Amino acid sequence: MSIASHKIFVQKRNLINLPREIREYLNINEGDVLDIRIDDGKIIIEPMKVVPSSQAYFWSEATKNDMIEAKNDVDSANVREFKTISEFLDGIEQ
Repeated sequence: MSIASHKIFVQKRNLINLPREIREYLNINEGDVLDIRIDDGKIIIEPMKVVPSSQAYFWSEATKNDMIEAKNDVDSANVREFKTISEFLDGIEQ
């Protein structure tokens, strides 16, 4: 989807207002975090999702790769079934 160009004005205390069309398209709501940076002389504003530090490991590259590997194993039927917890625990030690 293409969003039309918008001209906005810098208001008092250097505030800007994001046009509704852009907020709705990107699902930006009050309280959301936006990353703002300069790239090649342009201002880039990007919505961010904040992750609690206790869950940051889940979003790491290593975890992402592990999840892809697990999905590939399941898709290719490279799985084992355990009937008891003891059997499972013995299986992960191998």
